[in-house]
Amino acid sequence: MTNAVAVREPRPDTRAAAPTVGIASFPAVLTTNPYQRLLYGELARHGIAVVPDASFDAGWLRRARRSVRILHFHWPQSFWRNERGPRPLRHPLSYPKLALFAARLAAARALGYRVVWTVHQVYPHERVAGPVDRLGARILARASNVLIVHDRGTAATVALELPADAAKVVVVPHGSYAGVYPAGRDRQAVRRELGLADDTFAFLCFGDLRTYKSVAFALEAFARVDASRAALVVTGGIEDAEQAEAVRAAAAADSRVVERLGFVADERVAELFSACDAALCSRGDGGTSGSLILALSLGLPVVAARRPAYEELLDGEAAGWLFEPGDPDSLARTLERAALADRAELAAKEDAVRAQVGRLRWDRIGARTASILREALA
Repeated sequence: MTNAVAVREPRPDTRAAAPTVGIASFPAVLTTNPYQRLLYGELARHGIAVVPDASFDAGWLRRARRSVRILHFHWPQSFWRNERGPRPLRHPLSYPKLALFAARLAAARALGYRVVWTVHQVYPHERVAGPVDRLGARILARASNVLIVHDRGTAATVALELPADAAKVVVVPHGSYAGVYPAGRDRQAVRRELGLADDTFAFLCFGDLRTYKSVAFALEAFARVDASRAALVVTGGIEDAEQAEAVRAAAAADSRVVERLGFVADERVAELFSACDAALCSRGDGGTSGSLILALSLGLPVVAARRPAYEELLDGEAAGWLFEPGDPDSLARTLERAALADRAELAAKEDAVRAQVGRLRWDRIGARTASILREALA
């Protein structure tokens, strides 16, 4: 992408003992993803406290304006998508919902709230409501005081899709998940449970099965890998039945594919990564990838698409291997390169992984985010 993106860097916040500021998260802090909990935990250390039971409606906006100053959106599509009722009517009925969302945003700004959108991706992963999603993103971007993105690749996408609001963009990295998940059982015990031999090089494809994660594409590429001692472990919840069926069919046809579909409890997360040798992030869209950051946080080098956000996270190929997005032959060759890496190469990549994770510390990210939010208030 050749669009030049001018990104504002936040000024350091040098003020001391600033009063506590209330912030409301939309959606509310999720229990299934530690990202918001980690972020708001750090913001609290800087006097910005998330409030419980926020509701983005006119009544709550009037009542909360003395205690809440910032409205913080993360994944906003539920505010304009209609997901109920007969399927043929859902898209048309999303437009009245979007109009109501726009009216509430206007009311919030009139009442003096600051609006912040952390743009994890400009549009939702599953584009089932294309025109509505485009309008929703534009309306929210226009109403926002600040657009936070996690990498320059996403900043470039904002500049392309929301050019009128690109000047509001500030880049703040996505924090790591280091220390979030318990260690679990030892590596050998988990490998035995997975049926992995001692000399098998195991790739882990982790996370809920959703279309945008391109798991079927990963399976197609892995089938072309000429390495008998390689294995692909696929684990995670089922959000897309077709992707799940593709995984089961691949496991039935190729003994190197290990299928462990279903909910993964927190106490099992770290041990699965510890049992494998590299992670595979097969999505090619280049959007912010929590799965990639999770893999780095748990010590694994990553096979990822050659996209700006992933090249940035992997420091080129220092902390992993890159393939050409959407090219199964390129991915197959990259998997073979990784599986044949010697001990010295793997050790160097593991050192680079630790260095990259060190740049994603939440104390630094919390301080930068707090500075941005207080600047928006000013």
